[in-house]
Amino acid sequence: MAWRATAARSVARGIALAAFLLAAMAPVAAAQSPDSSVVAADSTGRDSLGTTAGVPPPVAVPHTTADWETLATGLPEQVRAGLLFDFVYNRVDGPAPQVGVALRRERDPAPLLYVMGGYAFSRERALGSAGFELPLGDRSGVRVGADAYRRTASEDEWIVGSAENTIFALLARTDYRDWYEAEGWDGRAIWEPGRDVSFEVGATVEEHASLRNRTRISAFGGTYRFRENPSIDPGTDGLIAAAVRVGPLVLPREGGSRVTLRYERSGGPMGRDFDYGRLRATLHGSRLQGKRASGRARIIVGSTREGTLPPQKIWHLGGIGTLRGHEYKALSGDQFFLANGEGFYRLRKNVYGMAFLDWGAAWFGAGNLDRVQPAIDGGLGIRLFGEPGVMVTAARDFKRDDGPILVGVRLGAAF
Repeated sequence: MAWRATAARSVARGIALAAFLLAAMAPVAAAQSPDSSVVAADSTGRDSLGTTAGVPPPVAVPHTTADWETLATGLPEQVRAGLLFDFVYNRVDGPAPQVGVALRRERDPAPLLYVMGGYAFSRERALGSAGFELPLGDRSGVRVGADAYRRTASEDEWIVGSAENTIFALLARTDYRDWYEAEGWDGRAIWEPGRDVSFEVGATVEEHASLRNRTRISAFGGTYRFRENPSIDPGTDGLIAAAVRVGPLVLPREGGSRVTLRYERSGGPMGRDFDYGRLRATLHGSRLQGKRASGRARIIVGSTREGTLPPQKIWHLGGIGTLRGHEYKALSGDQFFLANGEGFYRLRKNVYGMAFLDWGAAWFGAGNLDRVQPAIDGGLGIRLFGEPGVMVTAARDFKRDDGPILVGVRLGAAF
């Protein structure tokens, strides 16, 4: 009978262990989101199209709180609630965790309703946002949404993603983004007649304020302090924006292309403290070449058409994510263009050789294009794991005979 008692105890322990693991995995599953390596939201809540401000990334959660009848099928559609969590670390906020809750339907790209709040410990400031995005009818393809927020904002989300920047700040005392505080609201209407086409109009009113360095803590880093966060022109920004996307929001693995256009008009009918109008166009493309080779490319053009950009809205090129043979943000202007091309070849499992070329310029004044001498950078690198993977690159300015070789690292980022 002793062996039966021992077996019973073993079974009981196994059941208890399985229950513990399932309980531990539940919040992790609730926090996971789909792949966003190509179009990633940042601390401002906008993706590369500049849309859906303040909306957290999709969250997969296992439990159901309500059922709704759809007009198209008459079948119940699940509305799920789940926890949201975000953590950033930078030189102005220090550690800044946020938690919240969201209601969403599986087929909608944004939550039906969400609220999120947190605290920036180094500058002792509460942060948070709340908003909604609701479909108008079941088949119209139209959604309307709005958000109210106080956030640590940056115009550099297209250069380096939030998670990647947090890792660099924590481990290498390198904060690639420049920051300012934005507090206000936005509203938008989105029409998607198909999966590969999107039209959006929106309005934003937010107060901008300068932030200064509040922390110097990092695990490593060659300098004792972070670089200083630049000052901005404080004031209230009121703008109207229109955006168009043609192509899939996330490019398929086998390749594809996407074009986005966004125009912003600050001041004018909105009034407030700033007055400018600017346009940005972006083309992304990727392609597989057989089983071992692949390539991707990006072209971005930005132009200020009216008024004067405040310092926090000026475009910068140089270094990570832009011209990799130049120092970080070596070029600045209210006009710019940038083209990046990368080719990859699989050397062995999870190891890829790469070659790349960067071409671009930034300058002030729309009429000064004929005076611009574009930079040309290029180099070689290694990527570990599948796209986007971890990349180490060595780049050089091809227009300088004495140009140094600059080594860069990317952590799971893809343009």
